[in-house]
Amino acid sequence: MTEGQRKDLLAVIITFVVVLLGVLFVGWVNSLAQSMPFALRLVLPIVVWWPMLIPAMLFMRRDKETAKDIGFAKEKVLRQILAGVLVAIGSLAIFIVLPALFGFQTGYVGSVDALSILYQFLYMMLAVALVEEIIFRGHLFKKLFDMTDSKWFAIIASSALFGILHIFSGGFLQIILTAAMGIYWCVCREKIKHCTLLALIVAHALHNTIHPIITALFFG
Repeated sequence: MTEGQRKDLLAVIITFVVVLLGVLFVGWVNSLAQSMPFALRLVLPIVVWWPMLIPAMLFMRRDKETAKDIGFAKEKVLRQILAGVLVAIGSLAIFIVLPALFGFQTGYVGSVDALSILYQFLYMMLAVALVEEIIFRGHLFKKLFDMTDSKWFAIIASSALFGILHIFSGGFLQIILTAAMGIYWCVCREKIKHCTLLALIVAHALHNTIHPIITALFFG
């Protein structure tokens, strides 16, 4: 293993461990937030996610990487957003609707109240989807690719780590399902035009916002 590969591996390990601990911290803060003032309950669950980005930002600075290097683009933002919407439609069909039609409920039941839906989308866009996509389909994907020069290795390894991250929210099936979604989003990024990291943040946020609504309306 070269010096560069060792540095990339260290970046992967440290980033993932920090995110793993960060998710536990988020859960703890969310449990405390229930007794806090309303305004704080709205803001704190979002901002508590952001420190998880610090290791990725530090390693990017160390390696002189830019936002473009991990998958962002300045051009044709509206087309990127549209690509994200299409990717979300695909993920909802594959991972929520199709399993439910065969009797497997993979989504939790959520609120259909308009304000709750709006807040859920903002929470996903500004916290969960933002952080997880930058880290897993952005920073970790690039480091894993740099280590091996293999996109398929980067796709599978980053998606496996993404699945393991969700061990706290479900059992083995949840890990497998989430890893499969990670692979889907990675493949979309590689194969669909304008499917940038921004597009995946939009897709991830829409998927997480809409899937409990679909479950509540049709399969609850």
